Amino acid sequence: MPARRGLIVLQIDALSHADLRRALDLGYCPTIARLLRERGFSVRHWFCGLPSATPYCQAGIMYGENDRIPAFRFYDKQAHRVITCNAPQGVQYIRDRIAAPGALYGGSSYVNLLDGDARTVAFTVATRARLSVYRRLGGTRMAILMLIHPVRMLRMALQAVLEWLREEWERNVGELARRRTHSEGIFPFVRILTNVIVRELQTIAILLDVYLGVPIIYSTFMQYDELAHHFGPSSKAALRDLRRTDARINEILRMMRSRPGRAYDLVILSDHGMTPSASYRVEYGESLGATVQRILDRYAAKQKREAQSALASFAEQSEYAEVGARAFDTVAGAAPPSARRFRRALVRAGRWVREQYGLREIIVPEKYRVEAKHEIVVTYSSSLALIYFADDERALESVDISADVRREALRQALVDHPGIGVVLSRDRGDVIAVGKRGRSWIRDAKITRVEGEDPLVVYGTEPHVLRAIESLVNQPNGGDLVLFGAYDGYEIVSFDDQVGAHGSAGGDQVRPFLITPPGLDIANETIEDARDLHRLITSRYALPRDQRPDGVERRRR
Repeated sequence: MPARRGLIVLQIDALSHADLRRALDLGYCPTIARLLRERGFSVRHWFCGLPSATPYCQAGIMYGENDRIPAFRFYDKQAHRVITCNAPQGVQYIRDRIAAPGALYGGSSYVNLLDGDARTVAFTVATRARLSVYRRLGGTRMAILMLIHPVRMLRMALQAVLEWLREEWERNVGELARRRTHSEGIFPFVRILTNVIVRELQTIAILLDVYLGVPIIYSTFMQYDELAHHFGPSSKAALRDLRRTDARINEILRMMRSRPGRAYDLVILSDHGMTPSASYRVEYGESLGATVQRILDRYAAKQKREAQSALASFAEQSEYAEVGARAFDTVAGAAPPSARRFRRALVRAGRWVREQYGLREIIVPEKYRVEAKHEIVVTYSSSLALIYFADDERALESVDISADVRREALRQALVDHPGIGVVLSRDRGDVIAVGKRGRSWIRDAKITRVEGEDPLVVYGTEPHVLRAIESLVNQPNGGDLVLFGAYDGYEIVSFDDQVGAHGSAGGDQVRPFLITPPGLDIANETIEDARDLHRLITSRYALPRDQRPDGVERRRR
């Protein structure tokens, strides 16, 4: 038996502690319920830090290093480049700037944004070594796994049809009931890919790894996150899908029990939670980028001067527009040269997807707005938005904004907007939070001064929340203005078209869950950032640094 005990980490993306409890009470997670009731596992909530987003949290869990990740989408002033984690090159940008060694060295990474230095990857976006798209999707190993499981592949095909029908039914019911759901142009394709194909393939890969005794395995079940964004974190559609993830966890447990060899500890967690939300565009009839443009135009007209040429729409090519077509192109590129007809058919299918669904993506509100002159850049990440005055490459302070009448006019107009709850900025070592009825200053995780009403009260003023807000605002590539969507204690405004949001503080989005086995007792540990999970869990199972080949420690930035 291998001396080194193994670790399996299963991440259920975006499932808060409260919604896990709700799913358990409704009977959607019988396997997890048995672990808690009969096997001595324990469950607790933890604070994930800010931004409450997957790239920040996974970097912390896998590497113990997650600075310079101020949002799911942000702007690099020096490089004049928008970084979006929906695009592989955006995640690779983050991965290339992580210097710490990953805890997954010698193990496997499945359906993650980052690889954690894993040896085997599948459906993992960014890796230490440059890999082709085909290899990042699992390569020949994944293709062989599909071939040796024909019955499972047939079941997967039938489930794909059922998933399409389920999506159409739920979307139409939501629209008839006048719920604020939003179906992006290719979301039906994304739902089939994530909820059926990816979930089946990642489960097969994990089962094989357990059989082979791979020392550490980290895999993300991302299906709940996709559904909760579109139908709500406590919706029946999102919670009901957890039953299928729970069934896959049961399969993994059976393999762990039946296969002699390496003993494993199983950890089930979420990287962040989700808060019910209302779409900014639906509520106010325009995107945040359009609001910024309107404010600038109005100010220019009032002052009888030329407006800042702000923010031509990014919608010439949506960050999602090529996803479906690229999937066909990738498979066509991996097909053997002899299969010319098959390759041509895939290319034609990709062209059809571009024609039919690319146009629908173009008219979807942008995920960020940037003008060719880069005077102002606005990026949205669900309930969090960042505004950059990109004509100045410095990280601006509040005094720099106040010194420019146009910048100050924009800040005040955003503060007054009903869809924005608080506007944050740097202030000579402090962080200043400005709301509609007052402002407050934060230093060293404490409120040091308040004028009027403290706008942060509804988002949380506990020391760990204030520390996270300070860290977020002071990120080197953070926004000159940091915006949280308006929050009433239950529902938060999302700058994306979502009915479930995460990214800022406020509600369950910062309170994910953590389930640990009896031998891993961390019930009394303080967990106030995803980095703490690296310290308490993943680094314990990582291969010691002196046993790694030369070069893994001296990472190239």
